[in-house]
Amino acid sequence: MDDMDVQVIELRGNGGLGVFLRVGDDQRLYRVAPVRDPNQPRFWCLAAFECSSCGIPVSGSAIWAGWWGSSQIELPKLLDTIKEDAGAWLANEQCAKLRTILQQPRPPLQMPVARTVRREANHHADEVLAETAERAS
Repeated sequence: MDDMDVQVIELRGNGGLGVFLRVGDDQRLYRVAPVRDPNQPRFWCLAAFECSSCGIPVSGSAIWAGWWGSSQIELPKLLDTIKEDAGAWLANEQCAKLRTILQQPRPPLQMPVARTVRREANHHADEVLAETAERAS
Protein backbone atom coordinates (compact mmCIF):
# COMPACT_ATOMS: atom_id res chain seq x y z
CA MET A 1 0.00 0.00 0.00
CA ASP A 2 3.03 2.23 -0.32
CA ASP A 3 1.76 4.08 -3.42
CA MET A 4 -1.81 4.55 -2.22
CA ASP A 5 -3.07 6.76 0.59
CA VAL A 6 -5.91 5.13 2.54
CA GLN A 7 -7.71 7.08 5.27
CA VAL A 8 -10.34 5.97 7.78
CA ILE A 9 -13.28 8.39 7.54
CA GLU A 10 -15.92 9.10 10.17
CA LEU A 11 -19.23 10.10 8.58
CA ARG A 12 -22.06 11.84 10.42
CA GLY A 13 -24.62 9.43 11.77
CA ASN A 14 -22.28 6.48 11.28
CA GLY A 15 -24.04 3.90 13.39
CA GLY A 16 -23.32 0.24 13.83
CA LEU A 17 -20.23 -1.71 13.00
CA GLY A 18 -18.32 -0.72 9.93
CA VAL A 19 -15.45 1.43 8.73
CA PHE A 20 -15.36 3.88 5.83
CA LEU A 21 -12.11 4.02 3.87
CA ARG A 22 -11.20 6.84 1.50
CA VAL A 23 -8.66 6.03 -1.17
CA GLY A 24 -6.33 8.69 -2.52
CA ASP A 25 -7.26 12.15 -3.65
CA ASP A 26 -10.13 11.14 -5.94
CA GLN A 27 -12.58 10.85 -3.03
CA ARG A 28 -13.35 7.17 -3.59
CA LEU A 29 -15.13 5.82 -0.54
CA TYR A 30 -15.58 2.21 0.57
CA ARG A 31 -17.39 0.73 3.56
CA VAL A 32 -15.92 -2.34 5.19
CA ALA A 33 -18.60 -3.96 7.33
CA PRO A 34 -19.47 -7.33 8.84
CA VAL A 35 -21.98 -9.53 7.03
CA ARG A 36 -23.17 -13.07 7.68
CA ASP A 37 -20.90 -15.74 6.25
CA PRO A 38 -23.04 -17.34 3.50
CA ASN A 39 -21.38 -20.72 4.03
CA GLN A 40 -21.75 -20.68 7.81
CA PRO A 41 -24.63 -18.34 8.79
CA ARG A 42 -23.80 -18.42 12.50
CA PHE A 43 -20.43 -16.84 11.66
CA TRP A 44 -19.48 -13.54 10.05
CA CYS A 45 -17.07 -12.19 7.46
CA LEU A 46 -16.06 -8.70 6.35
CA ALA A 47 -17.28 -7.27 3.06
CA ALA A 48 -16.32 -4.09 1.21
CA PHE A 49 -18.89 -1.98 -0.65
CA GLU A 50 -18.15 0.93 -2.97
CA CYS A 51 -20.04 4.02 -1.78
CA SER A 52 -20.88 7.51 -2.98
CA SER A 53 -19.10 10.42 -1.29
CA CYS A 54 -21.87 10.61 1.32
CA GLY A 55 -21.61 6.92 2.25
CA ILE A 56 -24.49 5.42 0.30
CA PRO A 57 -23.57 2.12 -1.40
CA VAL A 58 -23.33 2.44 -5.19
CA SER A 59 -24.73 -1.07 -5.60
CA GLY A 60 -25.96 -3.75 -3.25
CA SER A 61 -23.12 -6.07 -4.19
CA ALA A 62 -19.96 -6.50 -2.17
CA ILE A 63 -16.76 -6.00 -4.16
CA TRP A 64 -14.71 -8.07 -1.72
CA ALA A 65 -15.12 -10.36 1.28
CA GLY A 66 -12.65 -11.84 3.74
CA TRP A 67 -12.12 -13.03 7.28
CA TRP A 68 -14.60 -15.85 6.70
CA GLY A 69 -15.88 -17.68 9.76
CA SER A 70 -15.31 -14.84 12.24
CA SER A 71 -17.26 -14.94 15.47
CA GLN A 72 -19.40 -12.00 16.56
CA ILE A 73 -17.05 -11.37 19.48
CA GLU A 74 -14.08 -10.89 17.10
CA LEU A 75 -15.74 -8.20 14.95
CA PRO A 76 -15.25 -5.06 17.12
CA LYS A 77 -11.55 -5.86 17.63
CA LEU A 78 -11.10 -6.51 13.92
CA LEU A 79 -12.75 -3.20 13.00
CA ASP A 80 -10.63 -1.38 15.63
CA THR A 81 -7.53 -2.85 13.96
CA ILE A 82 -8.65 -1.35 10.64
CA LYS A 83 -9.31 2.04 12.29
CA GLU A 84 -5.87 2.06 13.93
CA ASP A 85 -3.92 1.41 10.73
CA ALA A 86 -5.85 0.72 7.54
CA GLY A 87 -2.65 0.39 5.50
CA ALA A 88 -1.26 -2.34 7.75
CA TRP A 89 -4.59 -4.17 7.71
CA LEU A 90 -4.71 -4.00 3.91
CA ALA A 91 -1.21 -5.56 3.81
CA ASN A 92 -2.67 -8.83 5.13
CA GLU A 93 -2.73 -11.72 2.68
CA GLN A 94 -6.55 -11.94 2.94
CA CYS A 95 -6.80 -8.38 1.58
CA ALA A 96 -4.82 -9.02 -1.64
CA LYS A 97 -7.93 -8.87 -3.85
CA LEU A 98 -9.22 -5.76 -2.06
CA ARG A 99 -5.82 -4.04 -2.48
CA THR A 100 -5.97 -4.78 -6.22
CA ILE A 101 -9.48 -3.31 -6.45
CA LEU A 102 -8.50 -0.20 -4.50
CA GLN A 103 -5.46 0.42 -6.71
CA GLN A 104 -7.43 0.34 -9.96
CA PRO A 105 -8.44 3.71 -11.38
CA ARG A 106 -12.16 4.22 -11.28
CA PRO A 107 -14.12 6.21 -13.84
CA PRO A 108 -16.11 9.09 -12.36
CA LEU A 109 -19.56 8.23 -11.08
CA GLN A 110 -22.34 9.18 -13.45
CA MET A 111 -24.61 11.96 -12.27
CA PRO A 112 -28.28 11.03 -12.41
CA VAL A 113 -30.25 12.81 -15.11
CA ALA A 114 -33.31 14.66 -13.86
CA ARG A 115 -36.52 13.52 -15.47
CA THR A 116 -38.91 16.29 -16.31
CA VAL A 117 -42.17 16.33 -18.17
CA ARG A 118 -42.06 18.60 -21.14
CA ARG A 119 -44.93 21.04 -21.29
CA GLU A 120 -45.91 23.21 -24.15
CA ALA A 121 -45.58 26.72 -22.76
CA ASN A 122 -48.15 28.36 -25.00
CA HIS A 123 -50.70 25.57 -24.62
CA HIS A 124 -50.46 25.61 -20.83
CA ALA A 125 -50.67 29.42 -20.69
CA ASP A 126 -53.80 29.36 -22.89
CA GLU A 127 -55.47 26.85 -20.53
CA VAL A 128 -54.70 28.99 -17.48
CA LEU A 129 -56.06 32.11 -19.19
CA ALA A 130 -59.24 30.28 -20.25
CA GLU A 131 -59.82 29.00 -16.68
CA THR A 132 -59.24 32.48 -15.27
CA ALA A 133 -61.68 33.99 -17.77
CA GLU A 134 -64.35 31.39 -16.89
CA ARG A 135 -64.01 32.14 -13.18
CA ALA A 136 -64.31 35.89 -13.78
CA SER A 137 -67.57 35.55 -15.72
